[in-house]
Amino acid sequence: MQSILISPDEKVNAELSAALKGSGQVEIVRVLTAYPTVDEFLRTIRVRKPDFLFLSVDDLAKAEELALQVDDFFPGLPIVALGSRLEMDVLPKLMRTGIREYLTSPITYANVAEAVDSTQRYLKRHASPVFQLGGLYTFLPAKPGVGCSTITVSTSCALADNLGARTLLLDCDLAAGAIKFLLGLGNSASIADAVAHAGTLDEDLWMQLVGRWDKLDVLHAGELIPPPAVDLDSLHSVLNIARSQYEVICADLASSLDDFSIDLMRESRRVFVVSTPEVVPLHLAAQRVRSLQKLGLEDRISFLLNRKSNRNQALSDAEVVRTVGLPLAFTFSNDYAGVEKAIMNSRPVGRDSELGHSILDLARSLTPHPEQKETTKRRKFLEFFHVARSADSGEVWQD
Repeated sequence: MQSILISPDEKVNAELSAALKGSGQVEIVRVLTAYPTVDEFLRTIRVRKPDFLFLSVDDLAKAEELALQVDDFFPGLPIVALGSRLEMDVLPKLMRTGIREYLTSPITYANVAEAVDSTQRYLKRHASPVFQLGGLYTFLPAKPGVGCSTITVSTSCALADNLGARTLLLDCDLAAGAIKFLLGLGNSASIADAVAHAGTLDEDLWMQLVGRWDKLDVLHAGELIPPPAVDLDSLHSVLNIARSQYEVICADLASSLDDFSIDLMRESRRVFVVSTPEVVPLHLAAQRVRSLQKLGLEDRISFLLNRKSNRNQALSDAEVVRTVGLPLAFTFSNDYAGVEKAIMNSRPVGRDSELGHSILDLARSLTPHPEQKETTKRRKFLEFFHVARSADSGEVWQD
């Protein structure tokens, strides 16, 4: 089994490490020698996917906060509490957070083995916690300039800021990505940097690489000097660690169907082909759709019509649909003035605009809807808790 150790007590940590070497049953995949923030804690669990946790309860308030997060986000993930001494008044408090095991110093092979065996029996009787992987959604422009970056960035911002989803935005147009400029990301790392460091990428390095815009995490396209080739195995490693940390990942693609973009679309839950209602981009959109169908992606393609104008649009919606060969999934109004004002002020277009409402509708369609947890009956104290005796033995922009 694999576990994460969270404990600032060096003596207890050393005792636990020595005892675990004797058991050979547990591998500590991550050691945190200070209580992490809730965000760091949840990220570590999502990336490492432990079978259970060792958690020091010497700072009871911090330990309770983390244990309650486990109960909310990873129900069923066992916790073994560690303490430098046994405090009987602490046990009822720990029980309310779902902690089942308590080890006190001196920690020996015998009491660790007892706690581990009890945890294994618990895991056999109960379903293991489910670590959900984030959904990847790719946005493919029919041609440059149709506003694909507008929709991708705006949808990502709405997901993170308005809907509270853990969201990552990837700018995958390595030769012409505009997201770094639009979001003012400065010197944060790029997706090319993440791919280059794929071999050593973990949750700590990830947090150093990603840029941030309000609640949204971003990997921009870099300096627009694309590498001669992108190692696809490394790309998959980046996607794997991203999916373990985010509920939704939105990727803004180049209009070319290169291997990098195709691989991302093959990993996607949905591929959004974006066009404006003019004849040329619509015909190019139709070509993109046919190419994706030949790649076997026909079941995940959706068509987004940007800059729709009811007054000046040459083609009707029915003609647009016939030209592209797909129904309209979402349409977005042509709000040039509002978008330009937002860019000049480095602010998102307000959600009270028609364009903002449409963006929010698209974002809602991508929002994860986890099943509600069932309320479980509380066990009696002695049935629920086990103590191993020491004596015996994780806005809207326009491109």
